[in-house]
Amino acid sequence: MQNRFSIISFLLITNALLSLFSVHSNAQTLNLNDSLEINQSIKKGDYPLTPYVDIGKTLMSGITIKEGHIISERMLQSIGSTTFTLSNGIKVHYKFTNKNKNDVQFKAISYGGLSLVKDKDLPSAQFLAKIVSSSGLGDHSAIDLSRILAGNTARTEIHLSNITESISGSSTMKDVETLLQMIHLRFVKPRFDKETYWVLIKDLNNHITKRSYDINERIKDSITVTLYGNRHPKRRLFNNDFVKDVYFEKIKTLYTERFNNAADFEFFIVGDLQKRMLRPLLEKYIASISTNDTKETWQDNSVPWLQDTIIKDIFLTMKDPKNEVRIGYKNIMSYSLKNVLIAGVLSDILELRLTEILQEQVGSYIGSVKASVQKRLIEQANLQVAFDCNSDKVEQLVTMIHQEIKNIAKGAISQTDLDKIKSNYLKERKQEQDYNNYDMHVLTNYFLEGYNMNDPKNFEDLVNTITIKNIELFTETLIKDSKSYKIIFNPRPIVKK
Repeated sequence: MQNRFSIISFLLITNALLSLFSVHSNAQTLNLNDSLEINQSIKKGDYPLTPYVDIGKTLMSGITIKEGHIISERMLQSIGSTTFTLSNGIKVHYKFTNKNKNDVQFKAISYGGLSLVKDKDLPSAQFLAKIVSSSGLGDHSAIDLSRILAGNTARTEIHLSNITESISGSSTMKDVETLLQMIHLRFVKPRFDKETYWVLIKDLNNHITKRSYDINERIKDSITVTLYGNRHPKRRLFNNDFVKDVYFEKIKTLYTERFNNAADFEFFIVGDLQKRMLRPLLEKYIASISTNDTKETWQDNSVPWLQDTIIKDIFLTMKDPKNEVRIGYKNIMSYSLKNVLIAGVLSDILELRLTEILQEQVGSYIGSVKASVQKRLIEQANLQVAFDCNSDKVEQLVTMIHQEIKNIAKGAISQTDLDKIKSNYLKERKQEQDYNNYDMHVLTNYFLEGYNMNDPKNFEDLVNTITIKNIELFTETLIKDSKSYKIIFNPRPIVKK
């Protein structure tokens, strides 16, 4: 019975297709015997079926390329990389690695980012990457692009951060040419789709309605207002007024400004790709990008807190009543690789202390600790602590956390805890080295930050030399005469009618 239904289905489908595509008025349909004969011929391979292939537009349709060339090639033994300087001024830093087989990664990074965007244009800039990434590429809409790239692994993304603009991408080895074609188009012929813009605006307006009920979003907004004020142009709240200032034409202008000169970007290619295969692709797709002599860098657009010391209680309506506590410190601190590691150790030690305190006092742990040292925009250290608890425990726990930080600043640190943390750092680094992504970090840190991750003096030696005294002095420097905040979110009392 099942075979009979299959035969009938085959016959019906075949006749339907013939009816659709017949051009003669006297075209005849097939009977059962004809259909069975065709079916058997296909099975025997007399008429092999091949997948449908769209022979229409390709990714580079309509694009005229004037190839450039490689003018120099410099090898750097210390990190195993090669830097190609192209005829249009672009430098491409390349490293072969096949820790992840058949994996190729790409990055192009330039300094500037949001720091060079006017305050009134920040809403548009914030959604630039989403609009561009969703609009398609070149002459192709997002739908057409997905069809062209069907079965292809090449992907690219646009990023616009506070101090950088960048393009990232990846592919398998066989699709590297497509990847570089996409990079070419990101600079030469980006696409901006008005319909995509309107869909985004609609989604944003819907999201604003939903986020008004999200306690985490309300806490985030309250922290912004507490630290920077209600109307700071660089720290605007995400609301209807913000969305009204997202303009389609401004997004196009900002993209052109930020991605105007490919020679102002550092290009990085890492992965399972032989140099002999890469060279002609660079000359065709990267050296052919028009460039100019304009060079940019980031500007200091940092925003100070309203006060050096901020203590505030905020009352919010909560579905699950509880207190949320946010504690923060910041202070001027010289940037160094060792200070970055010490900040990480401080985070881990304080996290252990916070876990012990909350488990003992509350019976559970819901919290986080993050200490960091930043190099840009200004060199400073930061410490943030967050946790939640019941109202009757707030002041006690806040006092205990502050005391633990002071204790660490006085050297009250377990050597056993420190040794475990350092051992984990070394173990994690060895694990990271097994992936291509590690080598991408090696290249970007060498050429953008000026140090070699593979040199033991820049990691292993630093980790091994971290002492209790180092952490004590770091913490003392961080909290002494620091700027700080303590913000406590309380459940809004229910007013009985």
